[in-house]
Parts: sequence; structure tokens; C-alpha cells
Amino acid sequence: MRKATSRKTVAGKRNSVIVVLLRQPRMQVPTEMRSDPFWEFGSFGLTGCHQRNLLHPKNVDKLAGARLAFVQGGAQGFRLVYLTEPVVAHPFSDRTEVLWKPGRMPFRYTDAPVVVDGDGGSDMPAVAEFISSVNRNGWMGKFASKFRTRCEPLSERMAKQLVAAYERRLRRGRSVLAQAYEEALPVAPPLVDNRRRRTYRDLLAKARSRAA
Repeated sequence: MRKATSRKTVAGKRNSVIVVLLRQPRMQVPTEMRSDPFWEFGSFGLTGCHQRNLLHPKNVDKLAGARLAFVQGGAQGFRLVYLTEPVVAHPFSDRTEVLWKPGRMPFRYTDAPVVVDGDGGSDMPAVAEFISSVNRNGWMGKFASKFRTRCEPLSERMAKQLVAAYERRLRRGRSVLAQAYEEALPVAPPLVDNRRRRTYRDLLAKARSRAA
């Protein structure tokens, strides 16, 4: 059991939405599984991902109570594969785990709302407008440059459009949801994690042992 005293929540930040940019699988790495986020367990961060920026311990208060918008890049653009409920932040000695309830599966990458594609198309135009002046070639480059290490919440206008696009797609039901975690990726990783519960428990045990 996690200690409740180590969690921080801020109930008044429910409307705060922070984008988490997920990288694509490294196909040249045979052991690459891309297990994290653990959607079905409502957890992100135990692999140490993003610990130098968004999940740095200094951002615990900023994270607490916010909603995380997980955006996955790929050949079909940057897509919103998941939007959490307000999270709690649990800092360990060298990383931060964010948790939310309920845990559930994300959208399949191919069915997820488009944040921005290579032509500037978007299901949330305010986001495309926001990155339009970024000094990078191509819409994909503009978005990556702006959000790769960003820790600040979206503006109210962008957040509303993102939430609305997510909820519209969610109303389509189970047909757009991934049945396995790798379906939320643009391509399957070199090694698919078929023991996700065990992987999650092992990572949590290691984080706790380092913090002891």
C-alpha cells in the first residue's frame, strides 16, 4: 500500500491540463517495450521517464490535481491517446509516479483525436494556432519543439477544446479503445510486454527500495 501522507492533491486544479509527449518506440533497441504509462493501473513515471522535466520532484505541486493529456506521435500525426482524471503525485527518491482513478485502456493510436498532423490539421484548432509561430520546419516539428519538455498547463481555451475532443471520441465506446497497450503506439515495440502487472509491481518495488 502506498502511504497516503506521501501524496499531494489540489482539488481546485481539475481544469488544469498538462500535455505529456510520449516518444515513439526505438525500433533499433531489441529490449524496448514502452510499458509506461501503465494505463490499466492508473500509473505513469515508474520507469523514470520525464524525470528531468515534467516529473522532476520540483513539479510535484504543479502536477497534483492536474489532468495529464498523453499525446503520442507517429506517422499519422500527434494524437491524444489518453486524458487522465485529476492525478496525485507520489515522489520517490529519484523519480515521481503520478496516479489516477479509474485506470482504463487508452484509445488506439489510429482512432485517437488528432492534436496536429503533418498538414496542420487538428481536432483542437487552438493548439495548432498556439504552435503556428514556432520557428521549426513542419507542423510536427513545431509541436515537438513546443511540448517536448513543457511543464506548464494549457491555456483555458486549449484545454477546453482538448477535453471536448477527447470526450467526443470517448462516446464512441469500446470500438476505439485499445485492447492491448501496444495498440496505443504508432507501431508495436520490438518487445511487447505481456506481463504488465508483474512489470508494474517490479518497478514499484524497486522505487520503494531506493527510497528506503
